[in-house]
Amino acid sequence: MSENTQVAVVGPPTPMVLSVARRLRDGIARGEMLPGADGPRSVVLRAAGDAQRAHIAFTDDAVVVGAVGDAELVWEVNWFDPEPADSDAAGDFGKVVGRLLSARTVDWRTAAADFWARAGASDGMPTGLVVTCVDEEAEAVLGTPTTEGSARPRTAAALAAFFDGRSTLVGALEGGEFGMNLSFPHFSALFGADLKVVCGEL
Repeated sequence: MSENTQVAVVGPPTPMVLSVARRLRDGIARGEMLPGADGPRSVVLRAAGDAQRAHIAFTDDAVVVGAVGDAELVWEVNWFDPEPADSDAAGDFGKVVGRLLSARTVDWRTAAADFWARAGASDGMPTGLVVTCVDEEAEAVLGTPTTEGSARPRTAAALAAFFDGRSTLVGALEGGEFGMNLSFPHFSALFGADLKVVCGEL
């Protein structure tokens, strides 16, 4: 494949379409291969838990992602983390697409620093965060924290997933993975920044 291959979004830019496009761009940037021209050329990703979907079509010089389209192959994924669980079962095409959609391997400190570099200057964000990883008994300081700027996730895996855009803030809180000490305006800003990272807009 070519590292110059473009990922194009067509039609409504739904959160799932943007998230899938972001993950494909990341895969291409890592040097993952594109599917060959002699096999399937499209797949539909269906969101688990809501009505979102993303259609991926591979052309000679681009990867096109949209909310409309059909394909014989359909996978159910999380819209914010669209790596399919059973891609290998779809043969060589599935393996290649699965690798394209796979998340990078990153430790929580690197993910947190990358997130802050992208989102820390967004409107309304706190001046800093003290992030505590309970299972490693470790902290990372992002920016210049105040007394209202702390996050306390339970595991390094949950922390890496959140800051790398593989989980949402609401999902992490609902799952009991996070505790936070933030004012409501700062929480709202962090919520918005998180979605922009998931959707590749930051």
